[in-house]
Amino acid sequence: MRQLLFLILLHFGTALYSQEIIAPEVRPGDTSQLHLLATERGDRFIGLLFYIQPPELGFRLRAGDTLFFDLTAVKRVDIVSEKDSQMAKKPSRHGASGLYQDLFISNTAYTPPRGSRQFRNTQLAWNHIDFAATDHYSIGTGYVLPFFLVVRMRLASSSENLFNIGAGINFLFSLSPEPEFPRTAHIYVATTLGERDKYFNLNAGYAIGLKSNSDSQFLISLGGAFRLAGPWSVVIDTLYLPEMGGGELYPGLGVSYARNNNRLDLGYFFFTTFSTRIVNSPGIGYSRSF
Repeated sequence: MRQLLFLILLHFGTALYSQEIIAPEVRPGDTSQLHLLATERGDRFIGLLFYIQPPELGFRLRAGDTLFFDLTAVKRVDIVSEKDSQMAKKPSRHGASGLYQDLFISNTAYTPPRGSRQFRNTQLAWNHIDFAATDHYSIGTGYVLPFFLVVRMRLASSSENLFNIGAGINFLFSLSPEPEFPRTAHIYVATTLGERDKYFNLNAGYAIGLKSNSDSQFLISLGGAFRLAGPWSVVIDTLYLPEMGGGELYPGLGVSYARNNNRLDLGYFFFTTFSTRIVNSPGIGYSRSF
């Protein structure tokens, strides 16, 4: 009897809580309305609230994707204002979690939303910008100190699925007249399992030397991004080179702070300019979507 009473009180309390976070004028399932859902984490989604069943609610994005939220993770659901309506015409950034399409170094099977751009800086030396031509294809270019031009391409499946697969290529061209600077093409396949704020990632590829003094070798990286609380996440990015002697392992671990369209990483991870060797060192990274 006590357990039944507890369950009734719990359900009643959750129902009252859902009434507090959902504006009175919001009519779930009314396709003539456009709703704005704000999360406690700072994400903002525009679409239709179509389902409420404590302790969760269902929200359908304008693109047709369906999301489910625990009520405790939702800050507010309102009717979209004129200002928010203008924002709805811009491509969704998937909140701060959309910044984790790359780990410290490794590529994942995610691409940014169509029409968006993302800048990434790693160890101050590695800089590139990716542009999402579609929801499944992105292209990027950048510069690596001291003398390297980067060209990147990536194809990926839908990032709304729990299992994603992608493939891409990273070209590194030497801009130096010195003949000892190598040129490399890194071809890879990535599989990503989980959601954007908590996923495992496996990347396997082959670095092909485009000059006689450029090394060619297999590269395998394993890691992921796992949100702890609020804007904080743990990032793991470990590299394994099976053809180096008996196999070389370069572990990578750090913390990441992502909020709005910015992400800052601090950790100990592998880094290379694909010149002569790969090393582990304390590192810093920064990303911004725009």
